Amino acid sequence: MVSRKKTRGILLAIVLLACFIAGLIFNTVSYKPHYPKEQAKIYLYGEKHGKQHAYDKEFEAWKKLYDEQGLRDLFVEQPYFTAQFLNMWMKAEDDTILEQVYADLEGTLAHVPEHFDFYKQIKEQCPDTVFHGTDVGHQYFSTGERYLDYALKAFGEDSEEYRRTKDNIAQAVKYYENDDNAYRENAMVQNFVKEYDSLGKDAVIMGIYGNQHCDPRKKDDSGKVDCMARQLLAQYGDVIQYENVMKIR
Repeated sequence: MVSRKKTRGILLAIVLLACFIAGLIFNTVSYKPHYPKEQAKIYLYGEKHGKQHAYDKEFEAWKKLYDEQGLRDLFVEQPYFTAQFLNMWMKAEDDTILEQVYADLEGTLAHVPEHFDFYKQIKEQCPDTVFHGTDVGHQYFSTGERYLDYALKAFGEDSEEYRRTKDNIAQAVKYYENDDNAYRENAMVQNFVKEYDSLGKDAVIMGIYGNQHCDPRKKDDSGKVDCMARQLLAQYGDVIQYENVMKIR
C-alpha cells in the first residue's frame, strides 16, 4: 500500500509538471508572432526594456528595413519632445543632445549604456532615420521643460510645436496623478495615429515598444482596454506585423 505521504508527493509532482507544461503552452501562445494577411505597413517589435538582446535585434530589424525597403520613420516608446531632441541630435556634430536626453533617463530601465549605444549605431549606419515619439510625456520635468523652452524661443507660443509639447506634458501629468495605465494606453494610440497619419496613407514604419503594447491580439496591462497594437489593428486593418524581439534568436 502506498503511504499517504508518498501519495501527496506524487500528486505534488503531477501538479508541478502540469503547471510547467501549461507555462510552456502559455509562453508559446503569448509570444506567437503576428503576420498580416495584407502587406505590412506597421512593423512592431516588442521588447523588454534595457536589454542588450533587444537592442541588437531591433537594430538588425531596422537596418534591414532601412536598407531593403527604404524605411526612414522609426516610432519609439518615448515622448514627442524626446524624439524631437533625438532628431535634432541626428543633425548635430556632437553628442551633447543625446547625452542630455540619456542623463534625464536616470532611474529608468532605459538608462543603460546599451540604449545610448543603440542610438549611436542608428546615427552612424542609418543617418536619415526620423524618430517619432508617441508615449505620454515622461521626464516632463527635465527633457520636457527643456524642449518646451526651446520650442517657445524657436517657434513661439502660438506654434504647433509648442502646443504639442504642452499637450504631451499634460498627458504625463494626468497619467502620473493616478498611475492610470488604461489612460496611458489610449493616449499612446492617439499619439501614434496623429504621427502615422501625418506621413500619408501609404506610409510604412517600424515601431519599438514594450512587448505589452505590441501584440494585436491582446488587452493592455490593466485589462481595461485593448493594447496599442490591437487598437491600431481596429483603426488601420490587418497591416501590422508583430514580433517579440526577446524571442528572436
